Amino acid sequence: MEMVGNGVIMVRNAILIYLLGTILLVIVLVGYIASSIVNKPQYYINIEGPLYVALAVNSLLVVIVSILEYIGFRQLSNLGSVYRFGVYGAVLQLVSLPFSIVGAVYYIQTLENSYKVSNIPGFMMQALPVKVNSLTYLGAAGSLINLVGWLLVFVVLYKLGSDNGNSIVKTGSLATIIGLILAISVVSYVPMIYSSYNAINTTFILLLFMFLVIGGLIVFIGIIMLLVGLTSLARTITR
Repeated sequence: MEMVGNGVIMVRNAILIYLLGTILLVIVLVGYIASSIVNKPQYYINIEGPLYVALAVNSLLVVIVSILEYIGFRQLSNLGSVYRFGVYGAVLQLVSLPFSIVGAVYYIQTLENSYKVSNIPGFMMQALPVKVNSLTYLGAAGSLINLVGWLLVFVVLYKLGSDNGNSIVKTGSLATIIGLILAISVVSYVPMIYSSYNAINTTFILLLFMFLVIGGLIVFIGIIMLLVGLTSLARTITR
């Protein structure tokens, strides 16, 4: 059972690394944008470089987390073949990476071109909407594949909590699943809601943002519960 306990710890560490890495990345990026707005009240911000850096760091996080999950679920598969679905989830997260990178790069380049054409020296907040093309859908496909991968991971963790009578792991997994579906669905849909640069519905954007925040909060609470529950479960298994 020591190998199974190590598998639980490995999966927990993967989730913890992704959580802390994502929080740090968001704080740094938002801090940069906020400081730029304060220094440039006209709301023109040069953030293309930081966006590319953020994309590279996030991609590295995905690779590290996927590898840890893969190893962890391979060890957990000693409990039963159903836990191999966690391995598949980790593989799907890696598979989604090229699609997401291409979509993100297209989006950033579209922002760059939008102000280069108009000779505006910096990123314009009003340039966020982008025209839809095949690369936009490619990025959305990457988000969908990533979502399926994470859902497999958390469904397997729900099964793990259920099999071992750990209600914290079960509740945390369920909350994370619900929050992920809500948050990633919104993120995937945002780039496709515009058919032109002028088609902006402020009410709809605010509604999507509200769903994104709610989904993010549910995911955060669920992951915290998962981390606590998996730590407790690993100790119980290795006794």
